[in-house]
Amino acid sequence: MGNSIVNSIITGTKALVIGLWALAILGLLILPLSLSPLITQIQFYVLVLAGIVLLAHFIEYCVMKERMMTKTTIKMSFIQTMMWGYVYWLPILIDSKNKQES
Repeated sequence: MGNSIVNSIITGTKALVIGLWALAILGLLILPLSLSPLITQIQFYVLVLAGIVLLAHFIEYCVMKERMMTKTTIKMSFIQTMMWGYVYWLPILIDSKNKQES
């Protein structure tokens, strides 16, 4: 039961992150072509949110890199962590923990 909840949270977070990155990229491509001030204002907030998420993922990488190296032999990917955050490294830690318990 607990594992299915974690999988649901990870799947939901993946969808949110994909949506955020898609909105940020589309906004960067469409923003210069947009004549609507509403789209420009919304895009500003999307880019601020994307910047905050990137900063959070960078801090997350710095904090979790050492923990990951002590619990598993897999090296933590900087790019994957910057894109996905805990959605990238949490399943690796769970699999590592399950293998140690077996």
